[in-house]
Amino acid sequence: MSETFLITGANRGIGLAVTKVLLSQGDKVFAACREPQKAEELKALQKSYPAALEMVALEVSSDSSVAQAAKTVSAKTPHLDVVFNNAGIQAQPYNAHLEQVELSKMRDSFEVNTLGPLRVSRAFLPLLRKASNPRIVNMTSGLASLSGKSEGAFYPYGVSKAGLNMLTRTMAFDLQGEKIVVVCLDPGWVQTDMGGPNAPLKPEESAGAIARTLKGLTMKQTSLFIYNDGKPLNW
Repeated sequence: MSETFLITGANRGIGLAVTKVLLSQGDKVFAACREPQKAEELKALQKSYPAALEMVALEVSSDSSVAQAAKTVSAKTPHLDVVFNNAGIQAQPYNAHLEQVELSKMRDSFEVNTLGPLRVSRAFLPLLRKASNPRIVNMTSGLASLSGKSEGAFYPYGVSKAGLNMLTRTMAFDLQGEKIVVVCLDPGWVQTDMGGPNAPLKPEESAGAIARTLKGLTMKQTSLFIYNDGKPLNW
């Protein structure tokens, strides 16, 4: 059975790869990104799936942009099965020492990586509530695992994603009474602009596993930190 997805940051990397997989499986995708008019790969993809792919302008750090995106999507679908908060940023240089960390980059990272999913999830809750098995999936990272932390660096990214992990847990408990699944998902180390060319996973490999996981999530998994294949990870 086909489902309806909202994916943020869908114009590149993992977001684009997951969009391609879902469309190939007959699902409908609202592909959200900051500047759809510049998203050439999405525009090309839309020609192949004109009825299944809708491009939506959405800047996750902007209250007004997220609100407008919610209005736009609400006018085109009666519900959303999945909100995939994929959009994120990684400040450079990633290996900055404590004394080199720029507070402005920390703030920007929190705005996008932590508060962005909060904004989006709240704005699209009305559409999720109309689905039979609603799910919110927040893209996190192994770099945000407290138990797995074994080196310095990644201050803005790791700290903001660790905040996202706690946000996910809190949202999950808040929404469990409404039977809305909320998890945070680690895609693995993937060959994207963020992951770099030395990563062991290709985008389509991670995306295939993620798509299966998005579709198979149940309330038994809500509040968990999971890998792309759905298996639980340590916090």
